[in-house]
Amino acid sequence: MKISCLLLDDDPLVLDLLQAYVAMTDILDVKAVFNDPLEAHRYLLNNDVQVLFSDVTMPHLSGLDLVRSLQQPPLVVLMTSYPQYAMEGFNLDVIDFLLKPISLDRFLKAVNKVASILRTSQPNGDESHDVLSGWGSFFIRTDAQFVRLHYREVLYIEALKDFTKINTADGRTHLTLVNLKNLEEQLPPGLFVRTHRSYLVNAAQIEAVSTLEVRVGGHALPLGQTYRERVTERIVNRSLIRRQQH
Repeated sequence: MKISCLLLDDDPLVLDLLQAYVAMTDILDVKAVFNDPLEAHRYLLNNDVQVLFSDVTMPHLSGLDLVRSLQQPPLVVLMTSYPQYAMEGFNLDVIDFLLKPISLDRFLKAVNKVASILRTSQPNGDESHDVLSGWGSFFIRTDAQFVRLHYREVLYIEALKDFTKINTADGRTHLTLVNLKNLEEQLPPGLFVRTHRSYLVNAAQIEAVSTLEVRVGGHALPLGQTYRERVTERIVNRSLIRRQQH
């Protein structure tokens, strides 16, 4: 099954190069091509794609601001000539960051990363699911069996030394012999957010955020100072309804 994508860059030569690369992959399905980020934004508000390949520095709206403006952005691969944007991009949970001029092998590596993430969310190759919607699933080994858990039903994951405890919305807990860092690296980016060195929380399940804690499924979990700014930016600011100035 092909991966639907949108290409965005204000340089027509870059767009030509990307489309040539796409034709070589036989896995990407280009749904739209834009050189204007505002047009791309309007398209993304009304259409679903699985991955966005976007330039960073563009007139009117940067690629970073475009991603921030979307309540549920697709998987994102950013492209730029300026490496200083990389950290800000990864703070937005982008999948990859391509430095221009973009080589074919580097582009293919990004595509492989996207495909791997989408396969994680569709382990049986069933009908397409947007990984960020949380409708995919994963297996863990617990006791003497393998247990399937759906992303949407996970509330939060807690570190217990070499184990992690996965807490689900139905009140069950599952212990698995994988540490939190290792588990986090294998989960699709964008679904879960680290709120504390010992807690990983389902972003879609967060009910409230305060200075010292987040609430999820009726549980109050600590919000570490190291993670506070990122959680506020990603969870609150992206969908905050603000008072209009008159």
